[in-house]
Amino acid sequence: MSTQNKQQLTDEVRRKAIEYGAAIVGIAPLERFKGAPLRMSPQGLLPSARTVIVAGIHLLDASVELDGEPSPQDTGPYTGAPMNPKLDDISFRLGRFLEEKGFQTLPIAASCVWRYHAYKDLNVEFAPDLVHRYAAVAAGLGEIGWSGLFLNPEFGPRIRVVSIITSAPLEPSPMYSGPALCDRCMECVKNCPTDCFRKEVRGINELEIGGKTFKFPDTNKWRCSWAENFCLNLQHKIPEKVDEEIVLKYLKKYGPHGGEEGCCLKFCMVPQKRVKDSEYCRAPRRKKKPSGKTTAQLSEEVKSIFNRSALDIMVIGRKDDFIEPDPVNPALYLPDVSSFILLGLKKPAGADEESKYWRQLSYACFDMAHFLDLNGYSAITDTRIPNNLLACKYGLPVQDMIYATVLTSAKLSAGEEKHKAAKHSFKPDDIRNFCKDSGADLVGFFSEARCGQFLKSLDKKISHASRVIKFPESRRAVMDTNFVYDDFIPEILEEAVKMKNPADWFAGAKSVIVLGLHFPHASLDTAKITPAEAVGPFTFAQYNAFYLLGDIAFRTCQMLKALGYRTRIADDFDGLASKTISCRGLLPDMRANCFASMLAGLSYPGYHGHPITPQYGVRQRFIAVVTDCELPDDPLYAGSNACRECDRLCAKACPTCAIADQPVKFKLEEKEFSINRIDDFACDWAKRYSLSGKEGGQYVGLKVDLPVPAPKKRTAEVLADTLANIKWGVSKRFRDVVPECLRVCPAHKISQREGN
Repeated sequence: MSTQNKQQLTDEVRRKAIEYGAAIVGIAPLERFKGAPLRMSPQGLLPSARTVIVAGIHLLDASVELDGEPSPQDTGPYTGAPMNPKLDDISFRLGRFLEEKGFQTLPIAASCVWRYHAYKDLNVEFAPDLVHRYAAVAAGLGEIGWSGLFLNPEFGPRIRVVSIITSAPLEPSPMYSGPALCDRCMECVKNCPTDCFRKEVRGINELEIGGKTFKFPDTNKWRCSWAENFCLNLQHKIPEKVDEEIVLKYLKKYGPHGGEEGCCLKFCMVPQKRVKDSEYCRAPRRKKKPSGKTTAQLSEEVKSIFNRSALDIMVIGRKDDFIEPDPVNPALYLPDVSSFILLGLKKPAGADEESKYWRQLSYACFDMAHFLDLNGYSAITDTRIPNNLLACKYGLPVQDMIYATVLTSAKLSAGEEKHKAAKHSFKPDDIRNFCKDSGADLVGFFSEARCGQFLKSLDKKISHASRVIKFPESRRAVMDTNFVYDDFIPEILEEAVKMKNPADWFAGAKSVIVLGLHFPHASLDTAKITPAEAVGPFTFAQYNAFYLLGDIAFRTCQMLKALGYRTRIADDFDGLASKTISCRGLLPDMRANCFASMLAGLSYPGYHGHPITPQYGVRQRFIAVVTDCELPDDPLYAGSNACRECDRLCAKACPTCAIADQPVKFKLEEKEFSINRIDDFACDWAKRYSLSGKEGGQYVGLKVDLPVPAPKKRTAEVLADTLANIKWGVSKRFRDVVPECLRVCPAHKISQREGN
């Protein structure tokens, strides 16, 4: 690649990162990571790595300054901001962008994926896949302070960062060479509630990055994480020695109390930006000045964010609207408040949608507050202000609505805005294009009639082969009712297992729109087998693809609602999928919407039970939108079947032998498909309960690797007893798995070879 083309690609990467929401972007060459342990290095994670992209989002100043009062565990605005999800989106989307350019790229999760204990030759506790704060220094974005936190010259420690490892040859950013960003004010030491900078300090770290050396205490992370990670009460007399045994003992005796705002961050600000204002807050404030934009300009940008968000309603009000004895006082939540923004959405009908709608509200609030903050104003969201009282004051409905609020010191133009959907027709191609413009890689339709035909065909076939495949009407699953870091306390639940027609979702439904999203190949290609032996990047790709599909489905629903149609979002239209355990909790497994995507002409069922597409093999997730908009059936898939070219690699790799060799063939509209029998109990043993080490647990340090019980003992009671008697330790939080059947599946390669 020529120098000019290299610079053009670098500029394009920077523009994309900013477009996706980043406030800062830097590029680090591989040589600046030469001191990193191989298992935590870019090349250890992605052997073809050449550079690391680091992107950051600024924490809202007011949320840092005002949160954590009167104690660090009194949290809200700081912990409620969607920083990690937004950083995850940037990482994932940049990874896809560079992969489309032809480069191997491995997006890394923003946080909450690590090994608590030393792993093989990696003698590091609390080891993430890659240390983002060190990567940020290597990318020229700042320095490491005495607290061990990353410091940026503009934002101090109030910046969270994420990394993307890539084989793309990019122009590196110069190392930071400005004034020192840490003047050893020692506010981090004075204000640490666990005293981790003075107690159990193992020495002084000396870290060399890009020719610069940083010194800071080698703290005991178990002590540091007492409240922030393990949610233990800071009012306890913390023992002189803190380790996993102590953490578990206190959790058993007292239970979790709640997280905290880290005081090392709250009371830190780089000297160039540090301002004391004791009447406003105890923490130092960050020096900034308004951008000079007019009220009209600020208000227009806020309206623009609202229109892009596809929310239903926005009201902008002023502080002067509230006088005693009004039950709402915005100044209680932001002392210098001037205006507020109230955002609303009509509450969805189904459980699948609820969290997706809240995510849209949270994102829109943060985007508005972030914009105002970067323009020099105080802005805060996710406070305890009574949103419904605000809605009532401005004559808005409360029934079946959900609201969220932004408070700001900026003067905004008061008024009300309603969502103005872009004009779309109900022509199928227009709807398809809208879904793709919203981010979907794959879009397909099928009708209630086709679904009914399939169910009849399937029932008939199954009735003649009941010994081979039989879908139960329910599944007995075991749920954990205890805290995420404590022992497994099982509860046996009955889960419905039934594939539905569109009309089963709501009366009058006629069609289903199936949306697919590809996740970067490297997240699966590198899992378990590179020097890092990591499973985190795959887990991250799974949950982030799931969340982004929810965003696309939400926008699709809002578009159809504007056209006068009803909708429901289905994470698993088939109703046959199980769950996969992850650091983000249980996710629908990758078999979700297998038949829905087949009926929409996008895929065919693989031998392992997962949907396979000619474009990506098994490397995508699907979601469905059920609607009463009448859409035509897309042609069923009629290409080659990669499973016929494969020597049953999935069955051979499965650690629990869950994949039987008993496929049943069936025809739909003269197209032939097949379904293989999967032993759900054996499959869930590995991927839902992490009881098979090879499936992923052994790579995060879990010493749990149990054989599947004999067929007669495969009951929920046996499973519950097994889970309850394992000494999980705090690593129970990170039972991330990479199903072997997916990891070894070559369908994407076979399809590419055959030109599909």
